[in-house]
Amino acid sequence: MIRFFKIIIAIIFILVNKITYSQEQDRNAVKVLSRFNGEEVKLRWAVTSPSAWLKANKFGYIIERVTLKKDGVRVVNPETKKLTDVPVLPLPLTEWEQIATTNDYAAILAQALYGESFTVEGANNQDGLMQIINNAREVEQRFAFGLFAADMNFDAAVKAGLGYVDRDIVKGEEYLYRIKTQIPNEILDVDEGVTIIKINEIEKLPKPIDLNSVGQDKSILLSWEYELFKNLYVAYFVERSEDGSKFQRLNKEPLVNMNDRPDSKVKKMIYIDSIAQNDKKYQYRVIGVSSFGEESEPSETTAASGFKKLEAVPHIKTHKLTADGGAEIVWEFKKEAENEITSFELNSGPTVKGPFKILQKGIPVNKRNVSVKKLEPSNYFSISAIGKNNQKTTSLTAFVQTIDSIPPIPPVGLQASIDTTGVVNIAWAKNLENDLLGYRVFRANIEKEEYSQLTISPISIENFTDHVQLKSLNAKVFYKVVAVDKRYNMSDFSEVLVVKKPDIVPPASPVFSKYHIEDGKVTLNWIPSNSEDVAAHKLFRKSLNDNETDWELIFSATIEETYTDTSLKSNQRYRYAIFAEDESGLLSEPATPITLTAKGSKEIPKLIKRAAGIADRVNNKIDLSWTLADQVAELSIYKAKNEEKPVLLKQYTAKILVFEDSKVNPGNVYTYTFKALDNSGNTEFKKEVITY
Repeated sequence: MIRFFKIIIAIIFILVNKITYSQEQDRNAVKVLSRFNGEEVKLRWAVTSPSAWLKANKFGYIIERVTLKKDGVRVVNPETKKLTDVPVLPLPLTEWEQIATTNDYAAILAQALYGESFTVEGANNQDGLMQIINNAREVEQRFAFGLFAADMNFDAAVKAGLGYVDRDIVKGEEYLYRIKTQIPNEILDVDEGVTIIKINEIEKLPKPIDLNSVGQDKSILLSWEYELFKNLYVAYFVERSEDGSKFQRLNKEPLVNMNDRPDSKVKKMIYIDSIAQNDKKYQYRVIGVSSFGEESEPSETTAASGFKKLEAVPHIKTHKLTADGGAEIVWEFKKEAENEITSFELNSGPTVKGPFKILQKGIPVNKRNVSVKKLEPSNYFSISAIGKNNQKTTSLTAFVQTIDSIPPIPPVGLQASIDTTGVVNIAWAKNLENDLLGYRVFRANIEKEEYSQLTISPISIENFTDHVQLKSLNAKVFYKVVAVDKRYNMSDFSEVLVVKKPDIVPPASPVFSKYHIEDGKVTLNWIPSNSEDVAAHKLFRKSLNDNETDWELIFSATIEETYTDTSLKSNQRYRYAIFAEDESGLLSEPATPITLTAKGSKEIPKLIKRAAGIADRVNNKIDLSWTLADQVAELSIYKAKNEEKPVLLKQYTAKILVFEDSKVNPGNVYTYTFKALDNSGNTEFKKEVITY
């Protein structure tokens, strides 16, 4: 029975995981490496999955060589030579006895190929890590350990059917080697592997580079370049010397970096060496191991010493304010640990989490108190003990706060701009207090209402952007700003900043109230728009007999509510419309146009003989009734509540003589305007006011 060498558990556990991860990522394929040592070409290969490995061990591999160049000249018709007459297979178990008893890696590889069972040993706790490993699929363990062992010993790789030596070579030629499994495609499809090599000068293995060492307490941390040589070296040996000349190998088993994955690249190899004593210098070097089991020359050496870890920590004992407005900090520190440090440092920050800055450094090791002359509004102090070898221990923080009840002065110089989308930009002059924390901004939509705060917490800059609704009843918005110091003392309000909103809402429409036609003249009356910012009412006219298409402005009024049109032609029909225009030049919707006929001196007949309204407070309604002339064709009734704009309530033919308005509420004044229209286009208005 071939013995099974016990590998370092941590390395092998990572190795199994890496191989499994590779299985999930790659197709079944043969991967090949080649190396020329001056006399022969060594080939090393492996398949990318455990299942392919098991089947290839049964069916074997075929090796072909294609000559690409001779004496540096490309061959026109490349020569292909079959190097193996029969498939390359692992040697039988009887051929392994001698090498397995003299080489641990050969023993591992033989056990992976022929062992009755394959379990990892080396830990007593079967409930943790080892239980996870021992429960892994055995074929994956065999595959992982076998490939690792083949990398460590080329002779064992050859016996396992994973290596080959080609000695029938010619200097100056260039070869392509092709290795493919003999597994039938219907069983498993495995891509062939190829490699190209030139038969000229020997390519020397490079030394590992960038070896660095950092001393710690009873240990040395080593690191060196990994990424640059990761396709060349599969493992490393670390060597240590105490005199600089005689080196001893620290790791019996090779050091493998198995944390490098496609989704997590590793750039450095790390190794921690435990040392027997501090303050003694040790020299280190590393040696790379290739997939052919070759070792590189040692790297350049590095040296480091361990040092005792600084464990003593300062403790702030007392802290108090002084009469000059400063503070005194007193701390404790072990007297016997003074020889382990070089000085103390006093640190300060605005919050318990910092950021901290050094206020005083180089404080003697035998001193236990310092004075601070100038304090911030809030101070978090800590004491650091500065040890040798850049070590440092730091105390917990102590909070020291000055007494301050004086608020900042109110902000001044407020100014603002507002655009047509409602964005308000407010700015003010900067407060000069040293302990200023920031500002709070307040807004009101009506001058006399209570202001609401817009800022959740104090802002540190002297400007603020707000957004207001433009289509609302208030034409202005009002702002105030207060300053807040670091003790959260608040200043008085600033002066009120009044911001006028851009006018994008047109005024309410005016309404024609009545007209009178006499002697070729038309007198028009209207109810003005009730909007506050109305600048003028504009009256337009259009003749219907002359086929005119354009309206003509005939009158613009500021406070007038009537106009007499004298420039009319007898017996011609005219249409009138009136608009309200506000201070921003926005026009209202037109009032309902009226059409009239100028009939010389003929008196227009009276169309509305009677119109009345009675408030019925018992049944909560207003009863309207009217009497019309026979020639009336249509009656329109407009309703206005208090000072609001009149709106069309009902429109009837002349046959309807009464209407009940139930949409009324006590305490309001309702104005009803009756508009009668006859068949000739004549119109008459009558107004009835009801206090309900």
